[in-house]
Amino acid sequence: MTRREMLIDALGLGSGLLLSQPLRACMLSDDRASSSLKGLAAQSNVKLGVQSERADLQVAEFAQFVALNFNLLTPGNELKWPRLHPTPDSYTFDDADWMVKFCQSHGMLVHGHNLCWNSPNANPAWFPSVLTRQNAAQQLTDHIMTVVGRYRGQIESWDVVNEPVVHWSKRADGLYPGVWVNMLGPQYLDIAFHATRAADPETLRVLNCYYVEQDRPEFERTRELTLTLLEQLLKRGVPVQAIGIESHLDGSAPFGGAAFLEFLKRVRGLGLQVLITELDVDDSDVQGGEQERDRVVAKCYYDYLTQVVPAGKTDRIIFWTPSDRWDWLNSMQPAKFHRADGKPHRPGLLDDSLRPKPAMEAVEAALRTLSGSRPVSSAWGAKGQ
Repeated sequence: MTRREMLIDALGLGSGLLLSQPLRACMLSDDRASSSLKGLAAQSNVKLGVQSERADLQVAEFAQFVALNFNLLTPGNELKWPRLHPTPDSYTFDDADWMVKFCQSHGMLVHGHNLCWNSPNANPAWFPSVLTRQNAAQQLTDHIMTVVGRYRGQIESWDVVNEPVVHWSKRADGLYPGVWVNMLGPQYLDIAFHATRAADPETLRVLNCYYVEQDRPEFERTRELTLTLLEQLLKRGVPVQAIGIESHLDGSAPFGGAAFLEFLKRVRGLGLQVLITELDVDDSDVQGGEQERDRVVAKCYYDYLTQVVPAGKTDRIIFWTPSDRWDWLNSMQPAKFHRADGKPHRPGLLDDSLRPKPAMEAVEAALRTLSGSRPVSSAWGAKGQ
């Protein structure tokens, strides 16, 4: 039995599996099979994750790719309020249970996303007719105790509050305006984190943040607001343990450079862990044909990982768009997400036929660079390449 067959057997995929051409392309040799993405990441003590939904994992070759290359999975929608809590008095756990069992059967950890978010599109339709200032705290607490309690010991980490701060908020504290902050004020964060700890003291409690990575004024404002919020939460004894850096990178502009790396240093100085929770590259404004766009996206992945992981002492990286087949950018309505040439976006590690792209090669190179197991690839590491 070859090392590749042993790996497949260990994952419970069956040593006699007939691999599709796209999956074969991800496994070019026994050496590459033994150096899966998660294997390379493990050399730096990093857990490597991916976001997916139950429907995506019904595609056999994609499920195989996920199981072979990642040891952490974020269910895309299965753990959000609308899917779990469709009416005030009922919960539906079928999809979430399936995702947790998939992870357990393939030796993967689960990152829960998410328990609380002010975005109106992230909450069930019954909120406006049910939630009041008088019952909102109890509703939030009951939901978290029910959901986190159900998966106690099975979900390793949770995005307890998602996107707490936004640069466009008219509030002085920058909190995302929406149902929870409107009903409860800043204390909604305290309630959510305390309830999560009570339901599962061992799960890692994460504040998932966005708009902090790029080198633009609105990102700098979000960084400062986020640091102020973290300091206030810790002063109040709120049991936040980590921040998640979403990392939806703009491929046409540099990420935050020295200012962003200093932000990560300050977060670490507060005693908090830094996770990369939703990494992909937005190529909406990347110019050129398909080959050039793929090169730019790949280099963006390489540069970001090789600089941010050491600076943040990051031990969890989660990719949000593993394949162009399930690219969220193509469904976004705002004009800023539309390419001028009308072409589909290409942020994934795999294309829409599940074939590896230069982004996959760049991530492999970045993981090797981080572990020191191989010299920096000139294709991704050299300036101007």
